[in-house]
Amino acid sequence: RQYKAGDTDDYFVTEVTTNGATTLATVDAAGTGGNMTLDPDGKLVITPADITGDVFHLDADADTDNIVNIDAGALDIDATAAITVDGLGVSIDSAGVAANFSVATDGAAEDLTIGLTGATDSSIVISSTGTGTDAINIDTTAGSIDIDSADNITIDAADEISLTTADTGAAGKISVVSAVQGSNTAFHLDANADAAASIVDIDAGVLDIDVGGTAT
Repeated sequence: RQYKAGDTDDYFVTEVTTNGATTLATVDAAGTGGNMTLDPDGKLVITPADITGDVFHLDADADTDNIVNIDAGALDIDATAAITVDGLGVSIDSAGVAANFSVATDGAAEDLTIGLTGATDSSIVISSTGTGTDAINIDTTAGSIDIDSADNITIDAADEISLTTADTGAAGKISVVSAVQGSNTAFHLDANADAAASIVDIDAGVLDIDVGGTAT
């Protein structure tokens, strides 16, 4: 044991047990002020043995108000296998520079999934305060975009909504298909906000309208 001069209640102890297992500990007899500081005049390197299982264990989970605080000019974490982060809440923030979260695939089915689990009134929220015309940009450079919903899909805009395809052949078709059957409304186009002035404008080289029943 190592003591401060004149104080035998507070001390630092080194304990070596079987197989050379070593514990460095401090004891504060009156409380929890027995801090330990490592302050090398150079790099601090921790190199554990090549064993299966935990090789580096940082345990600060005695209570939910225990905090692990890492301050760094830059933080670089590399892993040759998976990285797992679990928590009651996770917040990743970046300020002042562009940021990205990406997956570099080299084979099929190496998907990136952003998911919400649990049958509760909860949401996945993607929001932007950007002021450009692409404040939220969903872009594919090769494949398609597939949106599926178990219930309604609602699109609201404070300005125009445009659907445009660039393919000038058959692949550039826009289809609106409804599976409604019986005496139900299958397609509803409502432009009657101002009965005297609202206009529905259809421009077409050829306009083909087919009905299986009555047209009114």
